[in-house]
Amino acid sequence: MIEPERQQTERSERPRSDRRGEGGGYGRRGQALTVVVDDRGIEAALRVFKKLVLKEGLLKDIKRHEHYEKPGDRKRRKTREAIRRRRRQAARTRVRFGPQE
Repeated sequence: MIEPERQQTERSERPRSDRRGEGGGYGRRGQALTVVVDDRGIEAALRVFKKLVLKEGLLKDIKRHEHYEKPGDRKRRKTREAIRRRRRQAARTRVRFGPQE
């Protein structure tokens, strides 16, 4: 018996963790942060590492996972963060293009 051809949906080439539009940017989840120490020395590499940790939101993530968060509380927190993010974005667009009428 011949099997019917299955339609294959095209998937984007980006990893699954990158698909979120969040600037929380957990796009590197599962990958180690690497910083190369070069001519500039260990102090510069340490500064770069600290910037990467801050940008990735690792400390915030660790603190949030210290205690269990109920699903309802998590939903409320995510909603608050989304509202704050949208307000910030709207303020940036007002500064760039002026108030919209």
